[in-house]
This record gives sequence, C-alpha cells and structure tokens, in this order.
Amino acid sequence: MNTSQLALVAALCAVVAVLAVFAAVREARGRVVDPTKPASRMTGRIQRARAGLPENWQRRWRHLVTAAGIVTLVVWAWTGWPVHGLLAGAAVLGLPYVLNPGTAAGLRIERLEALGQWLNHLAGIHQAGISLPQTISASAKAAPGPIAPNVQALSDRLRAGMEAQDAFALFADELADGVSDHVVLLFQSHAVYKGPGLSDALEALAVTIHQQAADARDIEADRATVRKSSRMVSVVICVVVIGCMLNDAWSGWYQTPAGQLVLAGLGGAFAYTLRWLRKIARSEPDPRLIDPLPASTVLALTGGSR
Repeated sequence: MNTSQLALVAALCAVVAVLAVFAAVREARGRVVDPTKPASRMTGRIQRARAGLPENWQRRWRHLVTAAGIVTLVVWAWTGWPVHGLLAGAAVLGLPYVLNPGTAAGLRIERLEALGQWLNHLAGIHQAGISLPQTISASAKAAPGPIAPNVQALSDRLRAGMEAQDAFALFADELADGVSDHVVLLFQSHAVYKGPGLSDALEALAVTIHQQAADARDIEADRATVRKSSRMVSVVICVVVIGCMLNDAWSGWYQTPAGQLVLAGLGGAFAYTLRWLRKIARSEPDPRLIDPLPASTVLALTGGSR
C-alpha cells in the first residue's frame, strides 16, 4: 500500500470516527421523537427501504449498513480505487433485496389484513356512541402490529388538537395505498357530516378489505415462480461479476481513472437491471385515491419540521 492509499484510509477512518462520536453523544443525550410529526423525506425513504426486507433483516438493519460501510472501506483500501469499494458495499447492502424480492408484497397483504381487523375493532368501539376521534384513540393500544405505529400517530395527532381532516390526510400518506385511502375517505366524510351508520360502514369496508387481502395472497402464490427465477438470475449475475472482478485479466483495465468511470456506469446499469427484475417479481399497491399532501402543507401542519 503506497503513501496516498494510507492517507486516504486515514482520512476515511477519521471521518468515520467523528461520525461515530457524534452518533454516540446523540444517543447518550437521548432523542425525544414527536409522534405527531411525520418523518423527514430522507428518513421516510430509509424506512421504506427497510420495510422492503423480511423482519429478521429489519432487525439487523444497522448491522447490514455497518457491514456495507466496512466492506466499502476495506475494498477501497485494498484495491486503491473508490468505485471498487462503493460497488462492493452496494453489493452487501443489496444482497438481502436480491434474495427476498417478494417481501414488500407480503408486508402489504399483512397490512391489509391488519387494516381489516382494526376496522372491525373500530366498529365495535363506535357502537358505544363515542365520537370517531375518541374511537380511534381507544383503539390505538390494541391496533394490529403492521399498522400499530400509524394508528398510534393518528391518535396522538388527534389528541394534540390537529384538525381531523389533516390528521386523516397524514395517515393516508403514511400508508400510501389506494385501499387505505377508502378508509380515510370514510373518516373524512364522517368528520364533516357526522351521520349515523358509521359502525355498519366500517364493518362492510372491513369485509371488502379482507377479501382484497385474500385475493392478493392468491396472486402472490402465482408469482412465486417468477420470484424464484428472478432470484436465481440475480445470484448468477452477481457470481459472474464477482468472478470477473477478481480476475486481473478481466478487471485490470478498470483500475485506471477512465476505467473507474466506465465501471461506475456499468455498476449503475447492473443495479438498474437487478431493480427491474425485483420490480417484475413484486406487486404494486393500488393507485392512490387521495393526492399526497404537498411538502409545504406537511411542514405547516407539523410546525415547520418533518
């Protein structure tokens, strides 16, 4: 390893050390999360990426990100070329997604089933004659797991005095599914007109959502073959690429400035191909019925912080 490579590794280690100290101090001081405020845009993207993994991988998310960072630094230091390290780290981070292309669809089905159960629970509570916000607050502690954080956040916003229409709109944006938009439209309509029959409407909607969840499970069973093929193709491509990069006869040219640019482009195209294969193997949520709130509106509702 030459002097420039040692300097690069030292600089990267210093940056990582500073970030680690900052994170440790922040955790030691404690962070108070306001449940009435939605996550920032970047945090939301990370949460959606994390939600696309199986539960066991979600629990190991920090370990996965840490491992990807370490692999990036090690490969970068070993080869002396940054793109090699970045692609190696991206491979570590992307491997769980390649191996589990159908996780998002399964999680959506679980959310639909949980949404149907919650509506049945709401219908039972609302028969006692209390208002819809009170009904939601009473149901928050017993909300099914897949939607429990969203229901709790909705309850907290209503208790904090946020307008019901705005709180329901944020709830719809968090679930981001056309099926859940039906629920929110019912909530918003009742908040305006406050007519009778809400319990019956909730029960009827719960039956419809349970049927949609059952139909989605049948569709996902048919997609199992596509997912298996997608997984096999992705793994074979990854093995071939790794073999080529370990062979100096194939990868020697990429260890030049021009080769790094070409390798970055090829790596991006490869990642796009894997993303395309994953997209084929998964189903998308139903189209939204409610337009997402503009960022400025969300900032105004949450007091200028996302």
